[in-house]
Amino acid sequence: MLEAALDVLSRLPYLFYKMESEFSLVESGLSEVWMKKAAADLTNQKGFIRTEASDYQLVDAFLAFKRAWDSYRPTDAERLLSLQVAYITLNEHPAGSKDQLDYAPGSSQYHVVHKQYHPIYRDILYERNYYDIFMLDLNGNCIYSVYKELDYATNFAANGTIDENGVVRYGEWKDSGLGEA
Repeated sequence: MLEAALDVLSRLPYLFYKMESEFSLVESGLSEVWMKKAAADLTNQKGFIRTEASDYQLVDAFLAFKRAWDSYRPTDAERLLSLQVAYITLNEHPAGSKDQLDYAPGSSQYHVVHKQYHPIYRDILYERNYYDIFMLDLNGNCIYSVYKELDYATNFAANGTIDENGVVRYGEWKDSGLGEA
C-alpha cells in the first residue's frame, strides 16, 4: 500500500508538468494551429502516395529491382550480406549519408538498376521529407531503400508473415507499424 502511494507521489511532478504544458498549448491556440498543420500535411502526404502509386515508373522500378535482387545471389542471406557490404560497409559516405552513393562498383544488374532509379527516389524522399523509401517484395525482403540503414536488404517478415494486404502479421517487425501508413 505504501509502495503504491509512493509510486503515485513520484509521478506527480511529471503529471503536473504535463497538465501545465497541455493547458499552455490549448490556451495559447498553438495546439489548434498544430492540429490544422498536421491535418494539412496528412492530406498532402495522401496526395503524394496517390501520385506515386499511380506512376508506372514505380512499377518499372519495383520489377527491375526485384529481378536484379533475385539474380544478385542465390539466397536471401547471401543477398543481405553482399548488398549491405556493397552499399553500407564499403560506402565511402558517413553514416546518415549512405544515400549519396548512386550505385556500388561492379557489373551486377542490381547496381545498374540502382544507378538508374536511386537518384529519382532520393529526390522524392528529400522533396517530400520522408523518413525513407522502401521497396519490399512479397516475401518481406527489403529489396531497395534510399537511406541504406541496417534494415536494408533484411527480411521485414523474419519469423513472421505478410498477409495479402502487405501487412506484417507477426515476427520481429510486428510492432514496427509496417504496412499501417
